[in-house]
Amino acid sequence: MFRLIKNEFSKLKVPVISTVVLLSITAIVLSSTMYQNYSLDYDLEAWEIGTELLNFLFPMFVVVPICWLMYYERKNNFLLYTMPRVRKTKYLTAKWIVAAVSSFAIIFVPYFLSAIFALYVKQPIVPQIITNPEVSPFDHVYLDMFVNTPLLYAFLLSLWKSIIGVMVMSLGFMLSLYIKNIFVILTGPFIYVILENFSLAILRLEKYRLVTSYEPSTISSQAITAISPFVGPALLITFTVIIWVIFAKVKNKTVYEV
Repeated sequence: MFRLIKNEFSKLKVPVISTVVLLSITAIVLSSTMYQNYSLDYDLEAWEIGTELLNFLFPMFVVVPICWLMYYERKNNFLLYTMPRVRKTKYLTAKWIVAAVSSFAIIFVPYFLSAIFALYVKQPIVPQIITNPEVSPFDHVYLDMFVNTPLLYAFLLSLWKSIIGVMVMSLGFMLSLYIKNIFVILTGPFIYVILENFSLAILRLEKYRLVTSYEPSTISSQAITAISPFVGPALLITFTVIIWVIFAKVKNKTVYEV
């Protein structure tokens, strides 16, 4: 298994490492500059402002550099040559593990690095009026952690964003196993996030959106409940399973189809 994983990573290392580097530079630059146009109270707010673009496009970042590989291996019938040497499930599991680790790194590294720069490298933010956070009108989800231990807040949120990134990538990976249209494979997860966001917003269920779980500060902290962070990911997992059932069980399609 280790050799399989190493071999699969060698196929993806150039696009994945390039994406990590480019996103890290972009997030660091934006988090260190864009905040200057705002009136802020805490350094980590600069990080939230600087990563807004990443928050919107993250489904593309975890799918495009990764999920193209399975499409081309199926298209070129490369998978058929692997059958005599390795079991199907073992080969596909190795590919998913590499894809999962890659998508995790693509999200975690840029977010956490830019948070470190926002907290410790850029010029510190000096609030116009220094107030006690306990009586301040400043509102933020998980306020105590955000104010008193911002690095821990950034670490945990970056970790959670990375887990969601793996889930979104898994949807793209599932599509790449059965669909022969590269455009649908690479844009499908992004379209899902957009449609889910729109649908739940129309139903006044904003607190259950995947984007709310990904970035809790998108809505008022009073609207966040204990289950809010988990509904969006649960819906995504359910949708991914439904896609698998439709293709693998209903339509009886196989990944190794010529």
